[in-house]
Amino acid sequence: MDEIKEWKTQSVKHKVATLLICDGVSFSYNEEDGIVFTAPEFYVKNMIRRLMNCYGVSLRPIINEIK
Repeated sequence: MDEIKEWKTQSVKHKVATLLICDGVSFSYNEEDGIVFTAPEFYVKNMIRRLMNCYGVSLRPIINEIK
């Protein structure tokens, strides 16, 4: 089973928030980190693919793990 990690992003925040809401993933927002959420790595990789293929995001979103 994949380990749950904490992630943050400032990329296309409105589309990331929409996708997280649709998937039922809770998240928070602050000015410094942007959107912060927890999920396994496979979810984040799939999320990036969905954002680019289904939601019209042209540049690859930057979603970083919080260490």
